[in-house]
Amino acid sequence: MTVPTAATVPLILAGGKGTRIARLFPDLPKPAIPVGGKPFLGWILSQLAEVGFTKVVISGGHLFEVLKSKIGPYVPTGMEVIWVEEPTPLGTGGGAIHAARESGLQPAHWLVMNGDSYLGGDWPARMAAKKGGEPCLVACQMADTGRYGRLEVVDGRLESFQEKQAGGPGLINAGIYFLPRIWLNENVKGISQSMETELIPGWLTAGRTIRVEVAEAPFIDIGTPEDFQKADRFFLTQSKSS
Repeated sequence: MTVPTAATVPLILAGGKGTRIARLFPDLPKPAIPVGGKPFLGWILSQLAEVGFTKVVISGGHLFEVLKSKIGPYVPTGMEVIWVEEPTPLGTGGGAIHAARESGLQPAHWLVMNGDSYLGGDWPARMAAKKGGEPCLVACQMADTGRYGRLEVVDGRLESFQEKQAGGPGLINAGIYFLPRIWLNENVKGISQSMETELIPGWLTAGRTIRVEVAEAPFIDIGTPEDFQKADRFFLTQSKSS
């Protein structure tokens, strides 16, 4: 059997319940909630397709079949989606590990992304052009980091994640990671774990380096009712600027 290979394959984490906005759309998983005329995840897929990604892995869990049915019509022409269902809630780290293993793919790098946040700008083209190099995390500048938590960065490299409520201007994690395949393959524990509080801190403690690439671009996630209310206008602005 020939194992499919590619330089970089996006892996989108879309398995969470979205408990803070679940009351608004109780029958939809968060990445399938409509904003700007299509499901939120549809915007991410379109963004990836525009720079030439033709294969994407989507890791789902909560309302998995609903997610597939809602997203399917919005998969760009020429893009193949490999769907992977979490057997139990695995968190961002555990979900990435499980999906990478179950996808059957062996890319040189995974582009791991949160399925409930969107970052504009040219970062997808930069990631698509990467053929190797250091692992990295994509960050963006915020006037107030209190809602998200702050990144501590030294000489362009990630030092740590700071807790939420650390207000004021600074860099936040955009939820986008360029990671070597082996980093996910070597961790075979089928348990729930977080990318930010367990996997990445563990790698840093082991002496591994993660470069921080800053994107000066608009960012939104739909994790709270307040931010969800901004999403339609956000994507209308994105459509006009593209």
